[in-house]
Amino acid sequence: MKVFITTLLTLALSTACTVLPAKQTVAHDNAEEKSSDVYQQPDSAKFTAELAQQLVDNASIKLEEAQVGVTHLVGVTSQYDESSALSQVLSEQLMLELHRRNWNVMDFKTTDFIRVTSNGDFALSRDYLELDEIMPISHVVVGTLSRHRDGIMVNTRLVDINSKKVASVAQVFLPESAVRQLDENDGQPLLRKAP
Repeated sequence: MKVFITTLLTLALSTACTVLPAKQTVAHDNAEEKSSDVYQQPDSAKFTAELAQQLVDNASIKLEEAQVGVTHLVGVTSQYDESSALSQVLSEQLMLELHRRNWNVMDFKTTDFIRVTSNGDFALSRDYLELDEIMPISHVVVGTLSRHRDGIMVNTRLVDINSKKVASVAQVFLPESAVRQLDENDGQPLLRKAP
């Protein structure tokens, strides 16, 4: 009888004690979060966004009436006829930010044709003979880059192309960390593939 009671107690106790599996966290697939992890804007994008907003805020003209060309920023001590990879990237980012703010941005380096080659298909050119001689550009964004100890000072202006009157101004300081993101390998822009 003792054996029967002991067996019955053991059986009752073993069914009363249930071991639950450890709580598992469920991974949520959020495409938006993943895409922001895969590709993040370089730090310079927030500085060019600030430049664009300053140009909007400081404008002395009706911006919706201006036809704007964005040129490459130049070194403040250069001859104003050469640009670096950094200045070209900043100008491209500035074009994007101005367009986002509903400016009429003109891409004056676009040709009237598509050049198909074994290296790719192209509609942009730096050959002035392939570009329109006359474009309806009324204002141009120009600017300079000044090297400082901890980064680069970026000054831009919106200028009436005919009268040379300054219609707006903007200035930001680009810290060295942001400069390094864009201008590594002796002036060659660093491009990374998304994982």
